[in-house]
Amino acid sequence: MNMTGTGINQPPAEMVNQLQQGGYVLYFRHAQPAETSGDPGLSSEGQEKAALLGNWMREQNIKLSLPVLTSPTHRTQETGKAAFQSIRVEEALAHMDTLFMENPAGEALEMKTRLVTLLESIPSESTNTVLVAHSFSFNNQIEARPYLGLILLKPKGEAQGYEIAGAFNF
Repeated sequence: MNMTGTGINQPPAEMVNQLQQGGYVLYFRHAQPAETSGDPGLSSEGQEKAALLGNWMREQNIKLSLPVLTSPTHRTQETGKAAFQSIRVEEALAHMDTLFMENPAGEALEMKTRLVTLLESIPSESTNTVLVAHSFSFNNQIEARPYLGLILLKPKGEAQGYEIAGAFNF
């Protein structure tokens, strides 16, 4: 459903309620980049939609743990800044492929360990953790998201895993 006058899609009421209650990890794919090669920033449409997303989340009283975490690329950082203003770069988000590696070593093990911690950590009471990264299917558990697509993850706590609780395309 497209929200009248906002330019972004609105999730179903049940998902909005989940987001308002908190306790989730919100894994966003970055907004539309200016180019498809290299490390571009966002297109003007990407900037606009990211800003609309942030405004919508504030209007819906969806509380977020700040700063939000982004991969080190320009497009993810610009998405995080446009939508949520406060970001911190998290190198591991550029290495999502390590999440499902068997027996990683060295830097890959370090990245996998960091990602598992991010995805299993339960956010502070009534807030959500936001990660802005890239298209990812969580080992084909879910269809990869388009620009500003959301994968809603429910962390179960340290060494307890997480589950995919839903997905939506803003």
